[in-house]
Amino acid sequence: MTLQALTILSLYGILGIVFFGVIIYTKMQGREMLGRPSMNASLQMMGKFTLFIPVLLLPAAAFGKDWSWFHFPEWLSWVATFVCFVSMLFLVFSLLQMGKFTKVGLPLKDEIELQTRGIYSLSRNPMYFGLFLLALASNLYMPNPFNLLATIIGILVHHQIIKHEEAFLEKQFGKLWIEYKSNVRRYF
Repeated sequence: MTLQALTILSLYGILGIVFFGVIIYTKMQGREMLGRPSMNASLQMMGKFTLFIPVLLLPAAAFGKDWSWFHFPEWLSWVATFVCFVSMLFLVFSLLQMGKFTKVGLPLKDEIELQTRGIYSLSRNPMYFGLFLLALASNLYMPNPFNLLATIIGILVHHQIIKHEEAFLEKQFGKLWIEYKSNVRRYF
């Protein structure tokens, strides 16, 4: 196993521990993990599914399941590993900061707080940005037209999800959201 593959798998392990820790913490707080869709439910689910294809193909490739249609130079796998590392920073820090407010979709009954500090001072959507970077890393590490198509569709649908979620946040937080939005970019 290459050092790049070992690094990628280690990063996924750390993300898994943080992710499941946040789920357990959220459940212990009696909070909802699944909210309502921010847009057409079928389209939103398709977007989630397609974006998770490259996210899951990356560790599969690191384990040696190579479905590449062609191979990039060796140094590009190091670029993919670095992009994976940066994406994990965004994902882990956003999960830790969001904590008990983490959920898929818009809240059904839970109160939420607008996150504006820490990683959220760099990006209004650090979890989505981290997923987008992870999909990019997957395409650099394992170039495949199916992987690329899933990434493009997933990012395009998630961009629409984000726009709907941001409209919800503007209604929910009003001037506070507008000020935050004027100071922090959507992605980075």
